[in-house]
Amino acid sequence: MATPSLALIPSAYKVSGLASVLPMDGTGDFTHTRSTTATRINSSGAIETMAINVPRIDHTDGGCPILLLEPQSTNLYLNSGVLVTQNVTTTANDYTVSMYGTGSITFSGTSTGTLTGTGANDRVSVTFTATAGTLTSTVYGSVLNSQNEKLSYATSYIPTTTTTVTRTADICNDSGDVNTFNSVEGVIFVELENITGTESTNKMISLTDGSITNKIGLFINSGAISVESSGSGTNLGIYSKPLQSGFNKIAVKFKVNDCALWVNGTEYTDTSFAAFSASTLNSLVFNRGDLGQPFFGKVKQLQTFKTALTDTELQTLTTL
Repeated sequence: MATPSLALIPSAYKVSGLASVLPMDGTGDFTHTRSTTATRINSSGAIETMAINVPRIDHTDGGCPILLLEPQSTNLYLNSGVLVTQNVTTTANDYTVSMYGTGSITFSGTSTGTLTGTGANDRVSVTFTATAGTLTSTVYGSVLNSQNEKLSYATSYIPTTTTTVTRTADICNDSGDVNTFNSVEGVIFVELENITGTESTNKMISLTDGSITNKIGLFINSGAISVESSGSGTNLGIYSKPLQSGFNKIAVKFKVNDCALWVNGTEYTDTSFAAFSASTLNSLVFNRGDLGQPFFGKVKQLQTFKTALTDTELQTLTTL
């Protein structure tokens, strides 16, 4: 198999920067911004606070390093480290409550139910649709590092004391240049976690010229993956192919009249694609090209190739 022109295997990072393994001169490094601190699970399994603009390499998947990119979220619970009974004002939306510990939280008011802990080092969560009004969370026993957020899934822990706290979104983009990619033919490969729920709509990873005019974009929409190209003379669209829960291996092969989307070893084709002109595509980004529709989730690896790999190579690359 050909050597990738760009390879991100989450490891090295610095303030505002996430290093790619290839190319070795740093051209493939991503810029990363987030205007607040945020937490991750470090390699020792502990919750660790990362500084403003520092990327998060998370270790929640059996210790495997994963790039964690999350949307803005607010922890609505006060004094979240050791939770006590309290009220939260809700609207008619999805909410997710998470916690560590051996105690429990019983909900009443705008939603009902109970979340029971399984251990001091175990995080449990529940998602529910609340009505508008007051949600009462009654605490029994030891409820630690708890969180109540208006999202359809649990994000990383946001510590609070006497006020609610908001963690802003991760923005990761600007990897590579015209020499890193081949606009005429190539492959984009990514191993990522499927996110479902209301936050999963059209979350994109794109090879682009820095705009939405010329791009090859992967987008997740409600648990399915699609690929679409746009630009002068291009026409490619392979839509709504199913993803499994957890991590998925996805590849897009693009070449004149020879294109395919591979998902976990299964191929979907579109032969009508006319490639971009040479040196058109110059940036790999976790959005649609203009910072819109940013990708949020977990990424184990991301690679690009300057040649269209064979079907055998693509099947091997994408088989779980």
